[in-house]
Amino acid sequence: MSAHEQFADDLSLYAIGALEGDERRTLEEHLQQCPACRQELEKLRGDVALLALSVSGPKPPSRSHERLMAAIRKEPRRIPVTAARKSWWRPVEWALAAAVVIVIFLLARRNGDLRQTVSSLEATISGQQEKLMQAQQLVASLASPDSEHFTLVANNTPPQPQGKVIYSRKTGALVFLANNMPKLPPQKAYELWLIPQRGAPIPAGVFKPDARGSATVIEPPLPSGVEAKTFAITLEPEEGSSAPTSQALMVGVQS
Repeated sequence: MSAHEQFADDLSLYAIGALEGDERRTLEEHLQQCPACRQELEKLRGDVALLALSVSGPKPPSRSHERLMAAIRKEPRRIPVTAARKSWWRPVEWALAAAVVIVIFLLARRNGDLRQTVSSLEATISGQQEKLMQAQQLVASLASPDSEHFTLVANNTPPQPQGKVIYSRKTGALVFLANNMPKLPPQKAYELWLIPQRGAPIPAGVFKPDARGSATVIEPPLPSGVEAKTFAITLEPEEGSSAPTSQALMVGVQS
């Protein structure tokens, strides 16, 4: 719980003068060090002041006041019990009314915050559900009997770079995993190519390995129904190329 939440109720009581004892002193010490709580206290005091102004009436003429006081002085010195009770009960009524208004104001603001939180959670859940559906569709495509597996290797000294491709011709879904990839030259990237049975190579994703030489390409925008002869990797500019501009560094073998 934050300091602002801890003192929220005490601020309301303090604003109407109903906070006493150690709680009052503790709150006053906190107010000296917390601009946010001081600002909140001023808002609460403003609400109380507006409430008081909304019920105040016009001031009577001074002559009427003098005549009334003279008539009162002529009356016997006897205070009815009901009048005495009203004299001390009226401030309590005002305090209770102000407290109710403040509580309603705080609850309304808290309700607005909760609605925003719920909306944010609903959007997050919706996005996660959409990603889950996409992942399920990808897994189903790659697990189908017509999916093909390729292993890409290079003729280098150990540790040899290696890549694994799982490709579904029916849907165009693809997952590529690489390891032991050499460090790239500046402003360069690796590009994966789908080599079809007929036609030009098709770009299948640009990637850069991490510090351990690992890289991943998941579901690039490939057309469906293309029969793959093999897959290859070339060294290209960072933004990738529409056609290979260098010799293949790694070529796939169907496994």
